[in-house]
Amino acid sequence: MEPIDYLGALRRSWRLLLVLAVVFAVVAVFLPVGHKHRVKVALPWRATAIVGAAPNSEGTLLNGGVSSAQIQFFATTQSTQQTVATAAGLNVPAFEFPNYMTASIVPAGTVSGYYGASASAGLKRSSPTLVELTAYGATAPEAVSLANEYAGQLNYVITNYATQRAESSAKATASTSNAVTTGYTIQSYAEYAVKVTNPVAASPVASRKVRLLGGFVIGALVAAGIVLLRELLDKRIRTAARAEANFGFPVVVEIPVASLGPAVSATVPVPAVDVIRDPDSAGAEAYRMLRMSVMFEPLAPLTAPIDPFAYGLEAGLSAGDDTPGASLAETIGRRQVILVVSAAAEPTRPHVAANLAAVYGEAGQRVVVISTGDIEAGQSPGTVTGEISPEDIQARLEPSRLEHVSRLHLNHFLAGSGQLVSRVPQVIDATRTLADAIIVEVPPLLAVHHAEALAHAVDVVLVVGECRFTTFGDARKAGDLLRRLGAPVLGVVLTNVRLDPRDIRQVAFERPVGRADDAGDTREPAVALSAGGGPGSST
Repeated sequence: MEPIDYLGALRRSWRLLLVLAVVFAVVAVFLPVGHKHRVKVALPWRATAIVGAAPNSEGTLLNGGVSSAQIQFFATTQSTQQTVATAAGLNVPAFEFPNYMTASIVPAGTVSGYYGASASAGLKRSSPTLVELTAYGATAPEAVSLANEYAGQLNYVITNYATQRAESSAKATASTSNAVTTGYTIQSYAEYAVKVTNPVAASPVASRKVRLLGGFVIGALVAAGIVLLRELLDKRIRTAARAEANFGFPVVVEIPVASLGPAVSATVPVPAVDVIRDPDSAGAEAYRMLRMSVMFEPLAPLTAPIDPFAYGLEAGLSAGDDTPGASLAETIGRRQVILVVSAAAEPTRPHVAANLAAVYGEAGQRVVVISTGDIEAGQSPGTVTGEISPEDIQARLEPSRLEHVSRLHLNHFLAGSGQLVSRVPQVIDATRTLADAIIVEVPPLLAVHHAEALAHAVDVVLVVGECRFTTFGDARKAGDLLRRLGAPVLGVVLTNVRLDPRDIRQVAFERPVGRADDAGDTREPAVALSAGGGPGSST
């Protein structure tokens, strides 16, 4: 299984993590949470308020004669307790209400105030119309506050019910109802709480701060799960480790995502050649490093690596033409013709060829860029049909806007792509005497046969893999094909790499804001190096 950079994926998707974490936190704060799996906590404090009424002979709500039984009935209904909980800010599920609030009729003859009621209430407890409203809390103030809220809200519930009954009766008799007096009174408010021996176990009041933090954490975890699942299911190359694992070749250089660089002109399009557009950028330096790799690194082995040391680099060996102990001059001399290929139509493949040519050019070396994509455009007038000489090449070279870089169209020498394998080696051999470096760019390796036809006519093959474009399957097929051909592959050029802001390659080339030479930079942009008429070719 390919190595997956999960930590890198989380860093790249930090915005998604933050957004989902905030959304979940907001939802957790504003939505009520109630379920049977809360952690139980003790409610050790108890406070009591005394309520009741002076009964008359009939003992009904409508004539001011509410009874203790009626008060107890209303006090223990779920709707009443829900009203009390809402008013008191008690956020617990309804099935937990009895653990927080209870109502009981005071037995006849009971005296003295206790459970937190004032002592004066004890004088009235000989009356059977009194009811104790008991509340429990995690702290004494909570218990006292809840008991008094219980007494006040119960008055509201009983009065509201009696009013509705009165209005209904008035309509039935076609008369107007008067103000309702139920006789309900609060005999004594709770003033203090007492600690109980065996505290009641109940669900805690949900803390908004705790819910906020919990929602934030849950949201971040959900987002992380989405990111990691997406990374697991994503079959596109994103890192050098994945590129090496799928191509089976080492990554010789990582090319960062191109920056816009200093503005050249509002009317001139942004050029594709980073080395010319922004020579001080991390991308331009990466292409210079690529040139060093082409000149000095051993070629990749012809078998896919099975461990990090299987590339043969530790011994200075190669599966190509390089031999142990070869001199530096011999190695550089054999790296004159460079083939730039890609598995599919990676948009950055022509850019790699153009920038590599620019790097050789800025070193003062003569460079000829060839693209096989223009063959299908048809033969040009005066096509060379016989032997190809350096003079024939010289006469057909076209200058580019890059210093020391020329272009050569193959339709001057070929009647069609079928002659690639027989004619292009002659073109390359004749061009060797005119250039220090020859860069050949071909259409997709898996789509056309151009790369296969030229694999043995060149000195080095560079395979372009593009982050977030090249798929695992295409990379494997391309690597297997090149190994079967025995192509002199140096390695993979991984493009569009997103560098971490703290990466040394990024930090070392950060341009200070307001640099003096930015304003006066009138460097002329480079143009495309070759016509690129074939599939996926746009150099």
